[in-house]
Amino acid sequence: MTNATEYRKWARRIRRSDNKAFHDLFMDSYQPLMRYALNFVKDADVASDILQEVYAHLWEIRDRLDENKSLKALLYRMVKNRSINVIRSKRPVRLDDVAPSEQPSEEMAAEFLQNDSGDALERQLTEWIEALPPRQREAFELSRFEGLDHHEIADVMECAPRTVNNHIVGALNNLREKLNKWKSDRER
Repeated sequence: MTNATEYRKWARRIRRSDNKAFHDLFMDSYQPLMRYALNFVKDADVASDILQEVYAHLWEIRDRLDENKSLKALLYRMVKNRSINVIRSKRPVRLDDVAPSEQPSEEMAAEFLQNDSGDALERQLTEWIEALPPRQREAFELSRFEGLDHHEIADVMECAPRTVNNHIVGALNNLREKLNKWKSDRER
């Protein structure tokens, strides 16, 4: 994982229109930002379009980059804002709108639930994380999966670092409680 010092150097060099620094930033940040965008839009093509817009906009505003502010947090905030804009612009798909032949059958659902290989806990954790309150989930995922520190997360979420800490602690307590219940249920 690239540290904050490297991001500050990239910001300084990109301000001077350094194509190599921009390329290095792109190579380092593309995959984590793609994962982050996918959390919102659930479609790789849409997420890729969002990232293309983000990097293009970053290049357009390069002369205004402040090396003392987190470039990493700026990228995450830009991805989040564009993702939310995409979500707002799309009409939600209702099950009524899906052709009957494309709807999941009850047999498929039962087969999926019965397939209890060694990854039952992983599936459970994924479900629990997705069920967290939105702000807790966002703070937790940015911290644990994307490696952002509390100040960077605060910039992305536009709140205080202390609030970020409260969200993460809440998420961890929530997950720990569900894990303990899951373990005790499995032991019976």
